[in-house]
Amino acid sequence: MKCLLLFLCFFCLITVITAIFESEGGKRNQYSSSSSDEDSNYERRKKKKHHHHGRPPGNGNGGEGNGNGGGGKACPSDWMTFDRPQGRWCVKLFVGTMMNLAAETRCREMNATLTGLQTDAERLKLAEAGRTIMLQNNYGDASIWLGAHRKGSCPSAQMCYPKETFFWLDNHTTGNEGFGWATGQPDAGTRGAWGVQSCAHQFIFSSGTTNPRWPGIIHGQLDDQYCQEGVVDPNIKMYACGRKPF
Repeated sequence: MKCLLLFLCFFCLITVITAIFESEGGKRNQYSSSSSDEDSNYERRKKKKHHHHGRPPGNGNGGEGNGNGGGGKACPSDWMTFDRPQGRWCVKLFVGTMMNLAAETRCREMNATLTGLQTDAERLKLAEAGRTIMLQNNYGDASIWLGAHRKGSCPSAQMCYPKETFFWLDNHTTGNEGFGWATGQPDAGTRGAWGVQSCAHQFIFSSGTTNPRWPGIIHGQLDDQYCQEGVVDPNIKMYACGRKPF
């Protein structure tokens, strides 16, 4: 009987000890699992904190470009600037007694071309620039070669409206507002082998708006001219080169 009681006591003791160890092990496993989850969440938060979205900060100049219209270039300081809807256009005047084709060749040597005039404002601005040059050189009257040519469909006077008779050649100027012709122009004069007046120039007077030598023409207005004419009518000539900013 004593042996049976001892056996039962020993069995109960083993059962209690086993239960205690299992309870402690569960707590350790629970702590380990919780700690692992917290470590994992910490790593995810850390990565998220250091992850950048979008582009890096700019340099204060609006990203690309140089602060001038998002990458737009400015004309050199010694060139006039015409701001147009289709883009900026640079124009510079030069003195040179030569025919129209020679003037165009001079412009191309500067990677430019004889310019057109898109608006009346541009036409008047060019006229005043021409007057400044005339006063500096004591000229009385002069004209400026422009990049315009008579349309083949308008070979004689009054076949087309004045503003529809010529077109601009520089591949940048648009519209016909800049064709500020003098009264009665373009009159499509003709001269032997030279044919019809197919080029255009702008009259410039050193003072006032008119000149007795050129009745009916106002300072800054346009006139059609023989492309081959290089030394007279008037004898002082200039040419206006135009190009995109560079």
